[in-house]
Amino acid sequence: MLRSFAVLALAALTAVCPGIAAAQHKESETSRKVHPEILKFYGLYEDQAMQEYVNAVGTRVARHSDWPDAEFKFFVLDDDAINAFTTGCCYIYVHRGLLTYLESEAELATVLGHEIAHVTAKHPQKRRTQGLLANILAIGATLATGSGAIGQLANLGAGAWVQGYGRENEMEADRLGLQFATKAGYRPEAMAEVFKVFKDQERFEMDRARSEGREPRLYHGVFSSHPAPDARTVQAAKGAARITTEPEGGWIDNRQIFLRNLDGLPYGSSRVQGIVRENRFYHATMGITMAFPRGWTVDNLRDRILAYTRSKDSVMQITLEPRPPTQSPREFLLSRLKGASVAQGEAIESNGMEGYAVLTRGGSPLDGGRGPVRWITLYHGNGAFLFAAASRASVNSRPEADGVVMSVAQTLRDLKPSEYPLAEPYRITVVPYDGKTSLEQYAAELPVEKYQLEELLLMNGLYPNRKPEFGRLFKVVQ
Repeated sequence: MLRSFAVLALAALTAVCPGIAAAQHKESETSRKVHPEILKFYGLYEDQAMQEYVNAVGTRVARHSDWPDAEFKFFVLDDDAINAFTTGCCYIYVHRGLLTYLESEAELATVLGHEIAHVTAKHPQKRRTQGLLANILAIGATLATGSGAIGQLANLGAGAWVQGYGRENEMEADRLGLQFATKAGYRPEAMAEVFKVFKDQERFEMDRARSEGREPRLYHGVFSSHPAPDARTVQAAKGAARITTEPEGGWIDNRQIFLRNLDGLPYGSSRVQGIVRENRFYHATMGITMAFPRGWTVDNLRDRILAYTRSKDSVMQITLEPRPPTQSPREFLLSRLKGASVAQGEAIESNGMEGYAVLTRGGSPLDGGRGPVRWITLYHGNGAFLFAAASRASVNSRPEADGVVMSVAQTLRDLKPSEYPLAEPYRITVVPYDGKTSLEQYAAELPVEKYQLEELLLMNGLYPNRKPEFGRLFKVVQ
């Protein structure tokens, strides 16, 4: 699963319909059709308790919306992006990664309220739903690597699809969503805290870019285009909810309940997606492992692995396809490369798997398609692993990293029984802060190459340099 700074920020999809009933019907049909594709693309987070919890919070807010009788559905996607979106009436999706950075049920309620508001306000669908599935990976690949060419190698669309609705519509969704959550009894100031989550992510990316001597990779999300709710906005939401004083029993925040539900949430990739540990990929379901060179970055995306050098002058992509029952590895690979200029094909064998490797004389995304690309397939069980790799430079009509790529393919093998625990994900653990263990000690457990302390602070709403209070529940990774 790709870990990338992608402040897609509560963006949504809706359809234009003349009335509430017509809008609900038309959007429901569209949403029902695209729903299986979204689940196929992202996967549903396989924790029924978390699904029920998010659905319960969302349902409570929806019942206090302008469409109280609509049947809203809420889903947690098995994806670590910091995002939530809707496809219109009445399907709303929260990425697992966003939950990592929230601190309370009230914050979650305002996120869901914002998405509910996009539906009830019938904001225009500025991009087709199909564009989500075609282009969303391009955003991740481009933001993570800073190279649109790597996204092209992955056969991804060039355009960034997910955007906000523009300042006016997003502000309307903020205002209405805050009203809905406030009517449901949630602490309205929580929406400002959600804004802080995204603002802190932007600030971190700017700080990191400055230290690395590059331009920041900031997504032009809604939080860059309009202000966070202030005291006046919160007061207006209370007025719209007809709440002039604090409700009897107090505002709902439910921080401890939220964090208890968060305990055990995968951090980064989940077991279903496979785990990268110290540049070795482990996948328990497929029962395989594969090693990558030290110094290469390995991004485990939803439907492929991208690996590339620090300078991004060599890149490889690995995908898995159904094994064609009637084709040999050679026939399968050549059928995939039909029309390309192919040279130097050879049968290969690796760890009991039969395969085939070829070079194409052109097609490299790193030099405008002029350079060669190495292609390899290996048959494993009912699957066909497909490797594609290119370098900015070539030697003897081969990508400069050709030997490295061939070696990576040779490391693909079955997991040993002792390796299955390594295929288990890192998980969030919620502990009371003891005041003795340093933040640096906690941060050392995070499975990121750099900026471990900064990531720990972001997870806990403490960025850039705050410390947790003694005894306060605190998110760590184990």
